[in-house]
Amino acid sequence: MRLAASRTSGSILVWAILIISILSLVAAELLQVISSKYFNAMHTASWQETLLGAESGVDLAIIELRKSLYPANTAWSSWSSNPTSGGTSYGKTLVPNAGLGGTEMTVEVNVDAPPQLKNATNGWQYYRVRSVGTLPISGPRRSEESKGDTHLRKISLQADRFATGPNNWILSPHQLATDETARVSRRVEAIVRPVSAFDEAIMSVGQLDLTDQDIIIDSYDSRDSTKSTNGLYDPNKSEENGNIATDGQIINAGNAHVHGDVATNSGTVTGVANVTGEQRTDFYQEPIPVSAPSWPSINPSPMLVNGSANLAGNSTEGSPASRYVLSSITMSGTDVLTLTGNADGSPSYIEIYISGAVSVTGNAQVVLAPGVKAKIYFSGNFSIAGNGVVNTNNQPGDLLFYGVNPTDGSPRTFALGGNSLLSAAVYAPAFDVEINNGGTRGSVFGSFIGKTVKMNGVTDLHYDEALGSGGTINNYKIVSWVEDTR
Repeated sequence: MRLAASRTSGSILVWAILIISILSLVAAELLQVISSKYFNAMHTASWQETLLGAESGVDLAIIELRKSLYPANTAWSSWSSNPTSGGTSYGKTLVPNAGLGGTEMTVEVNVDAPPQLKNATNGWQYYRVRSVGTLPISGPRRSEESKGDTHLRKISLQADRFATGPNNWILSPHQLATDETARVSRRVEAIVRPVSAFDEAIMSVGQLDLTDQDIIIDSYDSRDSTKSTNGLYDPNKSEENGNIATDGQIINAGNAHVHGDVATNSGTVTGVANVTGEQRTDFYQEPIPVSAPSWPSINPSPMLVNGSANLAGNSTEGSPASRYVLSSITMSGTDVLTLTGNADGSPSYIEIYISGAVSVTGNAQVVLAPGVKAKIYFSGNFSIAGNGVVNTNNQPGDLLFYGVNPTDGSPRTFALGGNSLLSAAVYAPAFDVEINNGGTRGSVFGSFIGKTVKMNGVTDLHYDEALGSGGTINNYKIVSWVEDTR
């Protein structure tokens, strides 16, 4: 009996050991599968995160480019250099990561200004932004599941595939990625172009009011014979790019016929029955402030316009002889301020800075002579009525108004009107802009940007798309984007 009991106990022990061994093998295999799946999921998540990091590097570059547009230029202060004139700037930052165990991501950005990416027409520089996001990954330095998947995602388990020396995209090897650290990196390249301040027919920081008038807002392109006639607006060739937008929340479109998009900042548009384009609520564009010009030398005379006067332009753009600083302009009756140029009508240039107020009333008028291209900066309240402004070229890009931001923050107004035909573009983001028309039905050709914008009277607005390639630069926009998967 004792022998039988002993044999039974031994059999149970053997079976117990066998079962434990089998369960251990199953547990080990299950643990290996779970571990493999876990690391694969972590690698996949890291792979996705690094693309976001690379894309954020492009955003960081655009932020620096926008800084360069401000009067107080602080761009590239923490970068290796300035990317202008074909140079290269290199920046690196560590991005805190709430997930993935708090592992910080390295974002390395390389910005350059290739000479071949310069617009020959307006001289604007396009920039090339190359950005790499890198994140260390946990686990062994070998593929746990599929080598093909590892190669497809370009996960670096042994060596950093990007740190190949100074001729690569990145100027220096990754600080986090050494030969002993598994990592995942993704890199993107974006081409960024300048955006004109006159990129819309109307843009306001606050209220945009079309005063319930039966007006028409559309577009044409003075550079294209299929979209204009002899460079002038032709209603039979009008386009649907008369876009209007506000950083505020309300646009009163009223009875206006808007042949273009209407955009607000999470707001509403009233009177949208005649809007042909998209209606968006995701618009926001911080306007770059305008500072008073600081010309090293100017034409010293005249310093004041009080009555009729002539200001002469010059064939050379930026010539001190064609730059004037005026304390104010006051005209009435039949006074005429003429901005003159070459007698044969060939191109000439003039720049004027008015530090005080502008007042033109009665039958007085401002005349832009043939061939003259004018830039007018103003700091005080600006009001032109009477016979208004006569742009003999009929090209809004030849007459640009810039409202200088007041240093004391006091309110400013810009009122332009008088005659029934006006060609000009206005960029005054700190001014309340009002366009008036004294005729039965007038036409305005150009673009208007203001703190608020209001159109009074039956005044049709025809936006010249050529303005989007001129004037001052107000922003930068991505025009192409690609991920390098090499």
